[in-house]
Amino acid sequence: MNRHVTSGRWGLGLVLSLFTIFVWGGLPIVLKIMLISLDAFTMTWYRFVVAALLMAPIVYRQGHFGLVRRLKGGYALVFLAAVLGFSCAYVFYPQSLQYISPSAAQVVNQISLLFLLLGAMLLFHERMTLIQVLGLLLLTGGIVLFFNDELAELLSGDSAMIPGILWVTVAALALSTYTLTQKQLLQILPTSVILFLIYLFGSILILPFVRFESLLVQDTQQMILLNASAVISLVAFVTLVESLKHLEVFRVSMVLAAVPLVTVVDMMILAPLLPGLLQPEHLNLLSISGAVLVVIGSILGNLRRSVKSG
Repeated sequence: MNRHVTSGRWGLGLVLSLFTIFVWGGLPIVLKIMLISLDAFTMTWYRFVVAALLMAPIVYRQGHFGLVRRLKGGYALVFLAAVLGFSCAYVFYPQSLQYISPSAAQVVNQISLLFLLLGAMLLFHERMTLIQVLGLLLLTGGIVLFFNDELAELLSGDSAMIPGILWVTVAALALSTYTLTQKQLLQILPTSVILFLIYLFGSILILPFVRFESLLVQDTQQMILLNASAVISLVAFVTLVESLKHLEVFRVSMVLAAVPLVTVVDMMILAPLLPGLLQPEHLNLLSISGAVLVVIGSILGNLRRSVKSG
């Protein structure tokens, strides 16, 4: 396989990757606000439809629609697994926000790294290095530290946060499934086609659970927020792909690992400004330290894979 070669325009790559983490860091807060008047299935379905409509002309201009014929045999099954994983992740993650804060969801969501590494070991026979093991230990310790105030309640099973933590954990597992299956699909399809098909079939998959009446009663501000979340999520993915053309994969991964910290800072700023929409998180020093440990753990966990692919 050819080694990944960058353009050398590291400044542009850094700006693009920073834009991505600011979008991903702020997205859970937007989802939390939208959940006031929309359920997770309806919101996700709408975002999928908008994204599919935006991707369709791109795939058409590239002349890639004919490549869909490559999805047959084993690849068809892999594609179905990718659609299921992607759709579940995009439904279960906002579902978790009904019970936990955006910062908590982002911190727990980093456990997807563990699922990715385990999946790579089982499916691709990759070995986990000592650095990666250390990263996972720091990540786990960081998650525990983040919830230090609620630890007693969580262990006793009486915490109202438990359903949210379970939802986001399943979402992380589902997203890891998509990531691993996408690695196989990239052997026969470009990223644009994969995304278009997953958005299209994902919207069909969750269609039976959509409450269309709730979409009809949304006010102008809510619809602007809903459309913006769909568009900007897709734009952030494009900027991520573009950043990899100008910056090494390892460096991009280091930047992306900071997403939970962006969410923590955003919540500190926005919660006091939007008291009717967001509840302050009241994080103590140990919780913030835990979030930092999660970021460090994510960087170390990605270290070997990023260096090899960069």
